[in-house]
Amino acid sequence: MGGMYRLSSRSPFEVDGQFLTHVYRLTTVTGVVGTAILLVVYDWSYGLSFFIGGLFSLSGILSLEYVIRRLVKPNGPPRAKRSLGFIILGKYTIVFVAFYLLLKADWLNVYSLAGGIGLVQLVIILKALALVAGIFFKNSTTRNT
Repeated sequence: MGGMYRLSSRSPFEVDGQFLTHVYRLTTVTGVVGTAILLVVYDWSYGLSFFIGGLFSLSGILSLEYVIRRLVKPNGPPRAKRSLGFIILGKYTIVFVAFYLLLKADWLNVYSLAGGIGLVQLVIILKALALVAGIFFKNSTTRNT
């Protein structure tokens, strides 16, 4: 009787260790397709602005993963916390300088840049919706049988 009602040790909302790899790949594909569409439909400035925004977005999550995997460890040395602070300060200094230079450019399309910056977040939202839809359809098919 106990075996029949055994609960799964894995929650239906868990993601595997390849989640970020899938996000990177899907963001790259979406960014390339979006850039190509903007280049064809609108202008080179729209496509380039979207591409640069996508690079910002992707580099932000890549650098965050790198820092977390390398420096954040349980009971780690206090030196790691200081290193993390310097890395974050350097990263955001570079980002602010790059944004300043971009906003001074005459060719920049701010809306396309914002769309590119939101690309990683959009991909994560789409992956979450696909996960929820998969759970919903799995539950609805098991109830019907």
